[in-house]
Amino acid sequence: MELPEWAAREEHYNPGSDRDYFISRSLLRLLSILTALRSQSCREAGKIPAALVLLTVIAFIVLIVLARTTAFLWAVLALELVLLCFHPGRQLRRTLSTALAAAFFCALIVAPSFWLGSSRAVFFLPLKTFLTVTALLLMQQQLPWHELTGALRTFHVPSLVIFILDTTLRYIALLGAEAADLLTALKLRSVGHNKDKKAAMSGVAGMVLQKTSRLSQEMYEAMCCRCFTGEYIPYRDGRAKKFSPAALGLVLVLLAYIYLFIRLEGAFL
Repeated sequence: MELPEWAAREEHYNPGSDRDYFISRSLLRLLSILTALRSQSCREAGKIPAALVLLTVIAFIVLIVLARTTAFLWAVLALELVLLCFHPGRQLRRTLSTALAAAFFCALIVAPSFWLGSSRAVFFLPLKTFLTVTALLLMQQQLPWHELTGALRTFHVPSLVIFILDTTLRYIALLGAEAADLLTALKLRSVGHNKDKKAAMSGVAGMVLQKTSRLSQEMYEAMCCRCFTGEYIPYRDGRAKKFSPAALGLVLVLLAYIYLFIRLEGAFL
């Protein structure tokens, strides 16, 4: 039996080259976010109570915002640089790059005020932005997410708000993993030149949206079956933290900076 000519003919298919830089970058970005969230959830609790750390960071942010002299801002910068010295190199690079990017963006916004005669704002606002973002990143590296949301109960934040925050963080991880799988499948199936990249990415977004709707409906039905009444108890590991020397040192540092703020900014209050 002889094969037909079209079946015996040798195929020479050379797919055209195409750039999938956007898909690769989106995939890497999603994986980095998922890695950060998983490292946050697996991180061991620190020796300092989460409520005390959150209160300290809020107090420092308020002092930074109210500061009108550079002396206090330089003092806060010195403290943050000392704390950054105890972080690994990769973590240090990520923190500094994020804080510097926020400060640079703030400097671009207030740059026109330099030509309007308000050169003080051009220096003050980016510096305050850098200090504030760095303080928040230091807190984020110190506390797991569940401890941070649980500490909000100390400040009488409604249970519904804490429930929404915890649920949002969980769904970011779930939907991020789903989007990463879809992007991986799209990258593996992309052969040759794709002239309609928007359609491919819209398909990924549509699948993630459908997954979001399905998960929200399933969660609503599960909450109805469990007779959810709105009372949400945050996660606790069951180990009551004692007032350790590290917590005492943090309180002393906060009091010292409050005293320094009063001495340096007293003339402006």
